[in-house]
Amino acid sequence: MDWDDDFDPGSDDDAPAVTVACPDCGAEVYEESERCPSCGEWILRTHSPWSGHSTWWVVLGVAGVVATIAVLSGAFG
Repeated sequence: MDWDDDFDPGSDDDAPAVTVACPDCGAEVYEESERCPSCGEWILRTHSPWSGHSTWWVVLGVAGVVATIAVLSGAFG
């Protein structure tokens, strides 16, 4: 077995580590870290259903929900 047999060009092993700033001390910490290695503060992540989406996507989603409620209330009302 040659060492090239296990090579997977799609693997992320050689990808650079993503870092974020600690909200308390500002030190760079790995994105998946739970605590800052510099100050020991817990890294809290807030996940919002609105984060990561553009404004038009959110507006379209809200309009779809409102339209669905309007159609269902008219059909059963």
